Amino acid sequence: MVAAYAKQELGDEIDFEIFKYPDEFNKHLQSGFPKIAAFSSYAWSFNLCLAFASKIKEASPETVVIFGGVNFPSARDEQQAILARNHMIDFFIEGDGELPFVELFNTLKEHDFDASALKQSRKVVPSTRYLVDGEIIAGEMMPRISDMNTIPSVYLDGMSDKFFDGVLTPMLETVRGCPYSCTFCNDGWSYASKTRRFSQERIYAELDYIAERTTVNEFIITDLNFGIFKEDVETSHYLAKLQDKHNFPKYLVQASAKNNKERIIEISKILRGALAPGASVQSTDPAVLKAIKRKNLSVEDLAEVAKTRGDDDATGMSEVIMGLPEDTKRGHFKSVFEMIDTGVTLLRNHQFILLEGTEAASLESRDKYQMDTRFRVLMFCIGKYEILGDMVPIAEVDEFCISNSTMTYEDYRECRDLHLTVEIFLNDAIFYDLLQFLDTFGVSHADFIRTAHDRATCKDTVLAEVYADYRKEEEGNHWNSREEATEFIAQPGVIERYFSGELGANEIQKYRATIICQHLEAVHDIAFATARALLGDEAKDEEVDLYLTELRNFSLMRKSNFWESDKKHCETFHFDFLELTSKNFTISPFDVRCPEGIKLEIFHTNRQRDMIDGWIRQYDSSLLGLSRILSRAQLSAMYRNVKDVQNAREFTSKWVSEQVV
Repeated sequence: MVAAYAKQELGDEIDFEIFKYPDEFNKHLQSGFPKIAAFSSYAWSFNLCLAFASKIKEASPETVVIFGGVNFPSARDEQQAILARNHMIDFFIEGDGELPFVELFNTLKEHDFDASALKQSRKVVPSTRYLVDGEIIAGEMMPRISDMNTIPSVYLDGMSDKFFDGVLTPMLETVRGCPYSCTFCNDGWSYASKTRRFSQERIYAELDYIAERTTVNEFIITDLNFGIFKEDVETSHYLAKLQDKHNFPKYLVQASAKNNKERIIEISKILRGALAPGASVQSTDPAVLKAIKRKNLSVEDLAEVAKTRGDDDATGMSEVIMGLPEDTKRGHFKSVFEMIDTGVTLLRNHQFILLEGTEAASLESRDKYQMDTRFRVLMFCIGKYEILGDMVPIAEVDEFCISNSTMTYEDYRECRDLHLTVEIFLNDAIFYDLLQFLDTFGVSHADFIRTAHDRATCKDTVLAEVYADYRKEEEGNHWNSREEATEFIAQPGVIERYFSGELGANEIQKYRATIICQHLEAVHDIAFATARALLGDEAKDEEVDLYLTELRNFSLMRKSNFWESDKKHCETFHFDFLELTSKNFTISPFDVRCPEGIKLEIFHTNRQRDMIDGWIRQYDSSLLGLSRILSRAQLSAMYRNVKDVQNAREFTSKWVSEQVV
């Protein structure tokens, strides 16, 4: 958007090229150096950008290097320090980039695009920070653009066409800004507090453009609170039309509004399974919420949102962050179990990452809450890149909290074990069918996960060794400083270990994939043993015992080896699992008892095959690739369909509905 706005404002004075892939950028540089090299500064690409900027400055000192983006501290002394460490950065633009970049360009033009001359003049440039003789020169923040439609579309003029390559996921901003003040978020400062929308006509035109060109399964709306405006409902209706016309989007990634239950439910219903109904809470502990300046929907409202899942087969979701200021093991467990009991079928548990520029990452906050932090290599943000003739190992590193004044490291480790259990036994509705049955006996979802966790982590289970490997690998990816992590990456052979997947994966997703893909039968054994234990004497009933036995087998046939899209099963059951599945297991299995037996075929539909094959093309079917798929896709959308062989009845989910050819 910065480039599009600059071209509009500066016309023939500027020509530009945008790059996503490092190899493409490197090849471009071999034909000559630009007057200005501008880089977006994000946590997942900062070191890569620095490496290119450094090489450019070595070969072409006259090239002006400009950085801009959220990966930048807010305190002046910290800004000064980061610029001093990274001397290849001439200027850093803080906040929105469109207006300040044009202002900086015009100021540079006054100095014949000589960065040194501008610096020596010490001229103050709005929203721009730079060093001269060790002193930071910082201009006042420019006002943000009030009319978003003055920014040209990066889609409609063809600027982004080369990025529709079957790998990259398209994304769209419909609203900029956030009215909330969460201390852990880059948009929690007052500068970003006012929200501004693009017009609906612009949004519709861009959605049409994307839908006609993209071939990937997912689509990202980058708004920080999708659903906060009534117009977001209109956007959702338009997306639903595109689903019918283009089968797009299959899966929508977005951040839901934090305080509008009705609109979240409405949008989820409109999008028919492509959007997970729910909202992130980060914590339900009042002390934590006060410390991070966070407001949530009530737990009761979240439970109502999660119930939407039962109507449209979507994944009811929420998110929790561990280790925030004032967090405790008890409080975190309580947050997790409270969210589980709302009925969510996808609960992502995150570590507290200290992002540059956030209030929570400030020196004052670190000292107040006695944070102990470590550094790690970001998943999939590592590589060996050719830059102007040299092969350069590069890894992005982030900082996260492992203990604070209210949570010990031992508490942290126990919380991380629980997170893996939630991924295995709750997420993607993997045992939603079983949990629905337990509901009828008054067994809570939290009790099921709590008991399954105790069983899975005890030494006598096949999963105990996997949990131990998970802990060991996660701790092995912790360093005491960024420099220590960077030095490790530079050692001979280390990059190759990351490429192979031996190092650097998202450990919780890697071991979830290991368990789901290699030990799903053992997971079912634990889950159904847990169910029987919680049911007590009820489980000894002959009909209950038969149902649990058949449900276990049915569940395995639907969910095992999900990536094998051509695999089918045919089995005779004594409960009508087709009817149960079509009703999302909300009816009693004893009302659809089939004493004579019913022969069912369990298979992937053509639409599911297309979706699965699309994910495999994008990420591959290695364990590392499958872990990436599991972290991004709705696994429940890939559970096999059901057909009555004898009576030609078929389950037609809103998510996977299709006539099988």
